[in-house]
Amino acid sequence: MLQHHQEHNHFRLTTIEDLKFLAPRLRYEDKREILASTGLLPYEALLKGYLENVIVFTIVNKKNIPVGIFGVNDCGRGVGAIWLLASEDLTTAQISFLRQCRDVVKVLNTKYKILWNFVDCRNSLHIKWLKWCGFKFINKQNYGVLNKPFYEFIRINNV
Repeated sequence: MLQHHQEHNHFRLTTIEDLKFLAPRLRYEDKREILASTGLLPYEALLKGYLENVIVFTIVNKKNIPVGIFGVNDCGRGVGAIWLLASEDLTTAQISFLRQCRDVVKVLNTKYKILWNFVDCRNSLHIKWLKWCGFKFINKQNYGVLNKPFYEFIRINNV
């Protein structure tokens, strides 16, 4: 874990306190995506992700303040459902986060041959991040409890 911490100094394992801190601070677009896909309140969605996912990391700024959270839910057979939620303060860690996130996604993609999920079509920041990390958009469909337009995305490790 020490090596991981040194290489990715803006990520750490998530705590319940991180969830409580981030839930009211999530970006409007992220809250809207949670509601459209699950119908849950932000804290409920974060807690569900924390409890049900194999991998959950908190993104922190230089002051060790949580600015985002991401995880992977093990879907079985080498498939992982990846997700990310963040506050507006992600911009305080933006450069280091962007430098590191591609490598983190590549590591996750060695554990899971397929990383996959849905993203709200209105969440342009997440769409840009997914493209930056090498995900491909394969389908647009109405999805979630509110039946809103979402993109299905995927990243396949061909190695």
